[in-house]
Amino acid sequence: MKKIIFFCGVMLSLIAGTVISLSNKNPPSGDGKLVLSCRAKVDFEIKQPDASAHMEGRLSLTTLGSSRLALLYTGRLTAPEGRFILSRTLLMDYQYHPENHVLELTWDRSIVSEIDTVPDEVFYRNLMKSKFFILYLTRFNDGAWLVSGLTTPLYVCNDR
Repeated sequence: MKKIIFFCGVMLSLIAGTVISLSNKNPPSGDGKLVLSCRAKVDFEIKQPDASAHMEGRLSLTTLGSSRLALLYTGRLTAPEGRFILSRTLLMDYQYHPENHVLELTWDRSIVSEIDTVPDEVFYRNLMKSKFFILYLTRFNDGAWLVSGLTTPLYVCNDR
C-alpha cells in the first residue's frame, strides 16, 4: 500500500511539474508578445449551418512583428460547388491574449496565387465566415502548438 501511495505521489509531482513547465513557455517571450512560425498538415471536415467543406493540405501561421500575422492555406478544398486547388495567404492584424491563450484576428487582405482555383465566394463561405475570428493557441511541447477555433478543428502546428 505504501508503494502505491509513493508511486501516485511521484506521478502527481511529475504531472504538476510538466504542467507548470509548459505553462511557463507560453508565450515564448516574456513580454506577452507572440512569436509564431509553424506549419501543420491538415485533413478535416468543416461543417457549419450554411456551409460544408473538406480541406486537405497545409496551414502555416507566421507572425510578422507584434501585430501582423500571415495565414497560408495550401492544398485541396472540396465543397458542394466542386474540388479546387487552394493556395492563398491571408494577411491579418492580431492581438494576443496570453492569459487565456486567445489570438484575435482581423482579416486585412488576401494574396491569391496563380494556381489557386477556389472562387473567393466559395473560400470565404466555407473557410472564413467573418472578417474577425479567434484562434486558441496552447503550447503542446517545445516544438508544437495546439490550434483550434470556433469553426476550426483542433490541429497540431509544428514550429519551423
